[in-house]
Amino acid sequence: MKECILVVDDSPLVLEFMCKFLNNSGYSTITASNGIEAIEKTFRDRPDLIILDVIMPRMNGFQTCRLLKSDPETCHIPVVMLTAKDQTSDKYWGIQTGADFYLSKEFGQATLVATIENLLQKRPRTSHTKSLIRENTLISAVDIVSKVNDLLDKKLFEATVLNEMNSLIEKGIENYKGVVDVVINTLAKIIDFNVAVIVTIEEQCVECFYKINRTVSRQYLGKLQGYVKAYLKENDVYLSSSREMTIYDDDNKIKQSGESAEQVKIGFFDVPVKYANKLGGLIVLANSSTDRIDKKDADFFRTVIKQGYVIIENSWLYNKIKKVAITDSLTGIYNHGFLYERLCEEYARTERHKLPLTFLMIDLDFFKKVNDTHGHLKGDDVLCKLAQIIKKNIRSYDIVGRYGGEEFSVILPEATMKDGAAMAERIRSEVAAYDFGNGPGAIRCTVSIGASASPCADIKNIEDLIRKADQALYKAKDGGRNRVCTL
Repeated sequence: MKECILVVDDSPLVLEFMCKFLNNSGYSTITASNGIEAIEKTFRDRPDLIILDVIMPRMNGFQTCRLLKSDPETCHIPVVMLTAKDQTSDKYWGIQTGADFYLSKEFGQATLVATIENLLQKRPRTSHTKSLIRENTLISAVDIVSKVNDLLDKKLFEATVLNEMNSLIEKGIENYKGVVDVVINTLAKIIDFNVAVIVTIEEQCVECFYKINRTVSRQYLGKLQGYVKAYLKENDVYLSSSREMTIYDDDNKIKQSGESAEQVKIGFFDVPVKYANKLGGLIVLANSSTDRIDKKDADFFRTVIKQGYVIIENSWLYNKIKKVAITDSLTGIYNHGFLYERLCEEYARTERHKLPLTFLMIDLDFFKKVNDTHGHLKGDDVLCKLAQIIKKNIRSYDIVGRYGGEEFSVILPEATMKDGAAMAERIRSEVAAYDFGNGPGAIRCTVSIGASASPCADIKNIEDLIRKADQALYKAKDGGRNRVCTL
C-alpha cells in the first residue's frame, strides 16, 4: 500500500506539480488549499506525511503546524514546511511550531525525496490518544479556530510569564534575600504552593533554605525536610547539620499542630537543575497532596522555575564570590583591602556631614611566643578567637578587619575619642581575662590598642588617621603592652 502524503498550498499550479512529482516517486497524494482544510483532511484521511506551505489564506502554515503538533491524535505525523522564503527566522519559527523539516521551494527533487524517506522511516507509531480538538467524528472550522485561539492564549500566557521572570534579571543581584523574595513571589502568582525549598550546590558548598508562602505546621516542615534530604542523598548530595533548615523571615507562618509527621499529606513538585548530568541545584514546591500540578502544564512550569533558580543562583554566587574577595580566610572578618575601602567611605562621609570617627589599631602582644610554644595551628585558633571577642564588643554597624598578621583594626563611625577609648578598654579587659586554651593548661594573651579620632587638628586626611592610630599603638607597646593609648 502506497504511503499517503497531504500537500497543502494555495497555488493550484504548485499542487499539480507536487502531486505529479510525488505520484511518480511512488506515493499517493491528497491536497488542501489552506490550513483549515488541511486540518480537516488530516483528521479524516490520516496521511503518513504532510508537506505544508507557510503563506496561505485563512490559516498560515505556522498556525496549522502548531495545532497539528499539539494534538495527541496528529502529533506523530511528520511535517515538512515548504516556502518561497529562505530566511533564518522563518526556519527557526517553523521548527519552533513543531515542523520536522524546513525546505525552500527551490529544493532539488532528490533532496525532497530523501527528506520524505528519512522522516517516514523515523516517524513514531500512530497515537491512539483522544483528540483535544474534536468531540465527535467530524471536525468543523469552528472547532479548529477555537483550538487555535486556545493555543494562542496559552502561548501568550507563557510568553507573559517568561517575560516577567526575565525582567527580574535586571534587578540588582547584590541583595540575595531580596532576589529570593522577588523570585518566589513571582512564582506564587502562577503556581499554587505552600513552601518553596531552594537548594544551591557548588562543589562542597551546599545551602538549603525554605521560603513559606502559606502557613504550615512544624510537622509539615519536618516531613518536607526529610523528603528533601532523601532526594539529595539519592543524588550524592549531603547537607551538614548546620545547613539542614534555614527559614527566611517566615517564623510567623509556622503554627503548632497535633498531627504526627505520618498524618501530614504533602504533594511534591521537584525541579532539579543539572550540570553535566550532576545535580547542580534543586527547587521543591510543596503543597497539599490533592493539589497536584496538571501534567500538561508541568513542563512549562519547570522551565519557569528553572529560570527563577538561575536568577537566585546568580545572586548567591555573586555574594559568595564577593564575600571571599572581602573576607580574611582565617578569621572570617574583613580583609585589609576591604577594611581600607570602608575606612575611606566612612572618612568621606564624616567629613561631608561633620561627624566624629574613631579608628582603633589592635595588636596581639608576644604572638610569636604563642606560635613557638603551642604551634602555628594554636596560633591560628588564638587569632580567630580574638576576632570573635572584638566583634562581640563593638556595635552592629562598626567595622572590624584584619589589618595584617596579628594586627586588627576597628572603624567606629560617629564615635568620639572618648567613646572609642571606652570600647577599646572593654576589648582589652576581656582579652586579658580570656583563656585561649582548649584543653589542659590555660593560654593567656593580651593586646595593645592605639586609637585616633577625627575631627582633629593633626588629621588632614585618611593617612593621618591611620598614622596617628599606629603611633598610639606603639606608645602602648613602649609603655608595657596590655593597655590602650590615644594621641
